[in-house]
Amino acid sequence: MIYNLFKKNYSSLILLIFFLLVLFPQINFAKISDRRAVTTFWTEAPIMPGAAKYFIRSEKIEKKTKNLNNHPIKISEDILRKMLKQLSYKYDRDQPEIPLFSEKELMLLTEHVPKALMTAKPNEDITFVIKGPHSSARWSFKEDRLTAGRLFVANNQLNLIIGAVQVNLQPTLDEQYMGNVWETTKLVYDIGHRRKVSEYEGLIVVYNQNKKGIHRKSSERKDWLIFTNKAYKQAKEDINVKKMSKEQYKTLQQQIDTLQRQLNKPKQQRNIPSPPQQQIQKRKKEPVISKKQINNNDNSHVTEQRLKTIENLYKKGILSEEEYQKKRNEILKGI
Repeated sequence: MIYNLFKKNYSSLILLIFFLLVLFPQINFAKISDRRAVTTFWTEAPIMPGAAKYFIRSEKIEKKTKNLNNHPIKISEDILRKMLKQLSYKYDRDQPEIPLFSEKELMLLTEHVPKALMTAKPNEDITFVIKGPHSSARWSFKEDRLTAGRLFVANNQLNLIIGAVQVNLQPTLDEQYMGNVWETTKLVYDIGHRRKVSEYEGLIVVYNQNKKGIHRKSSERKDWLIFTNKAYKQAKEDINVKKMSKEQYKTLQQQIDTLQRQLNKPKQQRNIPSPPQQQIQKRKKEPVISKKQINNNDNSHVTEQRLKTIENLYKKGILSEEEYQKKRNEILKGI
């Protein structure tokens, strides 16, 4: 009896599902599996049934992964933003480069990914599905586009695997006729995998090719980018320079220029007015200092100030260690 009741209800459920599929053929649920999810740091619900769900979370890494990650690890928001901002995207060779991530997407990633990396375990990656406004020669106005992928630190290098790049979220004509004017439900995208190459049109490139340290995993993996220690150090140096205000930099530069002029200035005699009689009498009692000693003292003071100035520039990250040592040797040679 219980079996017959279950069989009857099961048949009714199948008929209901079939009826819904016929009645609402436009619904095509875009779903990323949640079975590996561990901790969610940010999420945004789908705008409508079947549309994409947006999130930044930690997930268990894929099975049979040989090497574990260097997690937990600390990466500052500023450095992560600087590195990710180096990436651009080209739909094809004839199209100009556009930013891979919009400002909105960079804000989300730099706010939540560092927190996730600080709490992630060695067997966990950070995955994301985000959207932000992008402009391109391929469409008239700025429009939201979906980008998805995973981030992790392995071999002390930041890895980024892109699963989907700027996927179109505009509803199809059929969906618009059915009343969907928000986001399409006919999405095909993924979050990127170590063992499977992501398929998408176009190519991710680096804005400034002179800034080395960012490369692809291999020629076959255009979706997998690695930020080496060189890229990390470059981003850190750029941030240290940026933190110094323009006025501070201008003041320090003026100090260097002034000191340089003083050292290069030829020695000149100064016309000193005759002092009063009382001052002459006092000076007779004081020890006589030769002009040579005065010039030596002046040069010593200028040299000391110049050494302090370049030391401050080195500590603030404006001068590299090599530049600092070179400038220091030049100053000492002039003594």
